Amino acid sequence: MYYLGVDGGGTKTLACIVDDKGKLVFKNISGPTNILENGEVIFRKNIRELLTPLLSEIKPEETISCFGLPAVGEFRDDIKMLRKIIKEEVQIEPNFIVNDVVVGWAGGNLARDGIHLVAGTGTIAYGRKGNREVRVSGWGSIIGDEGSAYYIGVETLREVSKELDGRSKKSLLSIMLFEELGLKDTLDFINFIYDPNKDKRSEIASVAKITYEIALKGEKKAIKILKESAKELVLTVVTVKKKLRLMYPVVTYSGSVIEKNEIMRTEFIKALHEEGYKVRPPQLSPVLGAIVYAYVNYHGYYPDNSFIENLKKIERSEENG
Repeated sequence: MYYLGVDGGGTKTLACIVDDKGKLVFKNISGPTNILENGEVIFRKNIRELLTPLLSEIKPEETISCFGLPAVGEFRDDIKMLRKIIKEEVQIEPNFIVNDVVVGWAGGNLARDGIHLVAGTGTIAYGRKGNREVRVSGWGSIIGDEGSAYYIGVETLREVSKELDGRSKKSLLSIMLFEELGLKDTLDFINFIYDPNKDKRSEIASVAKITYEIALKGEKKAIKILKESAKELVLTVVTVKKKLRLMYPVVTYSGSVIEKNEIMRTEFIKALHEEGYKVRPPQLSPVLGAIVYAYVNYHGYYPDNSFIENLKKIERSEENG
């Protein structure tokens, strides 16, 4: 028997297959799989590129799979539609299809009670207490995703537009942003934001890295944007806790913003620690969390320690390159 985990996202999608001992058989990466943001054509293409190579490694009928995908739970008949598309493209019928935040939670605390925050291109939090589950945020780039890379990008570009107008004093924010993006004038700036030939969500989210670099140089405007974004992440987690009535919950996290942005991570952890939350790095990445989720929900019990340890070895090998 094999276990397939898929972790979809707004920028990239990961797949990992392990055997019944938890040892690595196959892994791969492809582009984004948010069907609402990217559309069905791109979703099909990236699922096909992600999973077609594995068909020579396994027999689908001997594989237990969990797909953690953005937008699950956000439109009618979503799971039915996604299952149909995946089966059409790669002849695999998923055992479980859940929102990507759920596989983050499963990896974070090994599918046990607690809260998990995903803060990458978008933002969403998920909590579990027994059979009760709650999700907060994840409303998408048009009206939500506060604290995400996209949100930081929008806030940064908004402030830069004010500087270009003269509504705000010129600072390192606009100077460095123009340098990093290779922009020469306001027309280049407008084209970066509205170019119809580019993935606007990913392009704008990429600005968050530049904002962080500017903040590290001491620019107050960039620091303020990041600290305000961290407050949004804290509010998201606190809301999950209140809804589930959890006492001093374990909180884990994943996603580029919270993992790679030290300013935001420090603010986030400090604020929650002060309220008694137990904030920890995830035990496993979301793609391996998908494997844990598949195992637990298929068999009805947790994998043994050796299985988990083999998954952690995969994790360590990834971290070491």
